[in-house]
Amino acid sequence: MLSCNFNWVNCKTQHNRTIQFTIINFRVYYIYYMKPTYLCIGVQKGGTTSLIRYLNDHPEIFMNKWESHFFDRTLSDGELTENDIEQYEKSLKTNKLIVGEKTPSYCYLRYAIDRIYNYNINMKLIIILREPISRAFSQYNMGLNNQKKDLNDVNNKEILKCFRDQEKYNLSKLVSNGDYHIVRGYYDEILDYILSKFPRENIYIGISEEIKEDKLRYYNEIFEFLGARKCEDLNENQDTHIKKYERPIPKELEERLYNIYKSHNEKLYEILGRKIDIWENYYNQLAS
Repeated sequence: MLSCNFNWVNCKTQHNRTIQFTIINFRVYYIYYMKPTYLCIGVQKGGTTSLIRYLNDHPEIFMNKWESHFFDRTLSDGELTENDIEQYEKSLKTNKLIVGEKTPSYCYLRYAIDRIYNYNINMKLIIILREPISRAFSQYNMGLNNQKKDLNDVNNKEILKCFRDQEKYNLSKLVSNGDYHIVRGYYDEILDYILSKFPRENIYIGISEEIKEDKLRYYNEIFEFLGARKCEDLNENQDTHIKKYERPIPKELEERLYNIYKSHNEKLYEILGRKIDIWENYYNQLAS
């Protein structure tokens, strides 16, 4: 009877690939896994799930279909071990050489950025920003859906209280992933910390609303950033999680969030070297 307790041998190859092989009855059986060369680190509700489909359609690029939540493991659970890293890399099985995953919580958790830096100082990072007011309200709606509720189950007073309770949080003091509707939109602070670790050329900053308006242009930018070839055309019907709300964001909350994010957006524009016209058109309507 053939034993199933095979002795597997690890072999390091080029392109950060590990091949694991064994010999059974004079035949070689192998599996291989890769170290990630890039990560999509955010933002939540910014179109990152759609990104998975568009990137996996490219013949040179692999993106894991599930959020790994590897680098954002709660600090109280301890630091990442060599065994943790090995199991993480084994989850990235592919023939492709450009390999990554997306976990949107990485971007705003400073300890997650520190872990990514310690893992690979040359990691390429993708972050897709969405207008912060709409992003925060979309996240709130997702939270309701996760509780089998929708906006018809809450009144404006309850919505406002939820957001007011969130104003106390500070990005620098977070030690675990969580809802944090408001601080996830402090894009200036998020990028400042990332840029304190990684060079600007290792970071692709996209704007969700702009990508939706010209997918071929901006996805080709992402492909080039990752070191892949441009595409002449693109299947543009792969967006996910598109939903219309039962009612709009309460006006009082909208104005409150506008005032909270105004200074953060101004600093973000300085980092980007430009204003985001689509966002500004929305803010001008709020002011009118």
